[in-house]
Amino acid sequence: MKMYVAKIEVWNGRTFQVIDLQMAQTQENLGAVIREYVAAMGLRLMYWSKV
Repeated sequence: MKMYVAKIEVWNGRTFQVIDLQMAQTQENLGAVIREYVAAMGLRLMYWSKV
């Protein structure tokens, strides 16, 4: 099984945070999964990069 690893920089309203995300390969686009994940946490996505 292929795994994706990404670093996500988010803004929580006061500080920037860098989050490591690991995800198994699925039919969904990695960028879409990251945007949904950040929105569900109530954060603002600043930048993400596949590692």
